[in-house]
Amino acid sequence: MIEMTIGSALALLRMTPRDRALVEVLNELRYLTTAQVREVCYPSASAETTSNRLTILHRRGVLACLTHRAFDDRRAFWCLAPLGRAAAGSLAGSPADGPRACALAAVQMDHLIATNQVFCDLCAQCRAGRLGPFRWFGSHHACVDLGETRVVPDAVILAVASGGEVWSYWLELDRGTMAPAALAAKLRRYRALRQLAGLRRHEPVWEARAASWVLFACPDARRAALGAQVAAECGLERFWAGTASELPASLAQSIGPDLIPPVDSLPGFPGGVVSPALTWEEPSCG
Repeated sequence: MIEMTIGSALALLRMTPRDRALVEVLNELRYLTTAQVREVCYPSASAETTSNRLTILHRRGVLACLTHRAFDDRRAFWCLAPLGRAAAGSLAGSPADGPRACALAAVQMDHLIATNQVFCDLCAQCRAGRLGPFRWFGSHHACVDLGETRVVPDAVILAVASGGEVWSYWLELDRGTMAPAALAAKLRRYRALRQLAGLRRHEPVWEARAASWVLFACPDARRAALGAQVAAECGLERFWAGTASELPASLAQSIGPDLIPPVDSLPGFPGGVVSPALTWEEPSCG
């Protein structure tokens, strides 16, 4: 334990601000492709520079790289190695996460990477000045127990207005494979969440859930129309349906840039990562 603490401290000393941001992002999102890493944490660096930096962090034991034979394009998926998780714990001022499964089924990895692309695209909206800072919670930090059932979104996006109001957006990345009956059952769970949150909205844990939106990001307009129809039939209000590529611009247009950075912890929302700032220097070879 002491050796890991010393190792994480030394690793942090050798990291650039962008490296630290990458560690924080991967600690929440679990896996990113090289292109996604560049888009979020090294947007002004070339693809070659980004790749070289990832290789350096890999050699230092901060990152691990997973390749999946199921993908024809031979994508590499970057995640935190044990030393990287220890460094993330040091940055967060909390104990490092325990060991994680390194292997995911191809369909799970594809879904996770597609979900994380929404995060990357929202960060691009931030860089363009169209969206203020937000906090992103992966599925493992976003599920809510409703007693007999539970809601498990793919992610939750939290934004705080300049007046202090907290807005939450619950992301469902639909791949077009779920039958209408199963989709209706899922959306009824969101309606149950809203009803329970409405009854308990005086409690800080439930306040942001009571005024939440469901974001149904799907492959095409036809599927979006089906999602909207099923949501209406289920009596689920505050429901957005569109393609995954349309979602970031739509959300940015809806809430705009006048946001304040979400605090590190809110009742009912453990973990999470704030969209990275953009004031870092270029990565060095240190």
